[in-house]
Amino acid sequence: MCICNGPLVMGSTLVLRSKNHINVILKLISYLQLLIMVLRLPVVYLVRHGETEWSKTGQHTSTTEVELTSHGITQARDLSRFVFENQCQDFINPSNINLILVSPRKRAQQTLGLITLPKRDQIPTFTDPNLAEWNYGDYEGITTHEIHSTKYAFWDIWRDGCPNGETIQQVATRCDHMIAKIMTHQTDHMDNNPNSPGGDVLVVAHSHLLRILACRWLNMPPEFGRHFIVDTAGLCVLGYDRSMRTPVIKQWNVTSHLFQRTNE
Repeated sequence: MCICNGPLVMGSTLVLRSKNHINVILKLISYLQLLIMVLRLPVVYLVRHGETEWSKTGQHTSTTEVELTSHGITQARDLSRFVFENQCQDFINPSNINLILVSPRKRAQQTLGLITLPKRDQIPTFTDPNLAEWNYGDYEGITTHEIHSTKYAFWDIWRDGCPNGETIQQVATRCDHMIAKIMTHQTDHMDNNPNSPGGDVLVVAHSHLLRILACRWLNMPPEFGRHFIVDTAGLCVLGYDRSMRTPVIKQWNVTSHLFQRTNE
């Protein structure tokens, strides 16, 4: 009996140990999944408004209310279709957006209205004057070529600002206010919902404003915005690396046509 029972006891012990190992592995997997969720850091989606008649001709547009062209409407719809509504892409997760900030200008409001998001009516949305475009003052409605030809041959907006408009530091101060608001929102979300995705913010605004905002996000001088281009209806993604103490740019100037070949 002892000889026969020995292998049976040993076999039972081996089965028991195997089950224990499986349980330990399953627990580790659960812990890892939880850790991944905890480490998931929120992002900020920046969208420039679609094309207008003035953006098409290169006229500086700040306070003047101009509507989107038919092409600008198509751009915004395509951005929504191929990016925000496209469940086949893993580029962004629009379901994590729980705050929308938009410029008061009509072209930005129109663009936002053409973007479809999950549970859009449940997402808090705020129009913020700090997201208005750089006030171009006397250069409103004038192209850079016209300014160089008739007013100031060596004018550079990043260096000289705009007469009777804003300086670059004034625009940067507005961007700093917006970044503080965004980071406060995201920090509160991480503190109150540590195991939940979300906390992402969608910002719809303008070219120069978004370029300066990106610089300030990185704690860079606003003048470095000259090196960032945002096309009409272009999408940029700001985020963090490893912790919210290290802000980064994750993607820059992504437009809907980049997705069309693979998704149509």
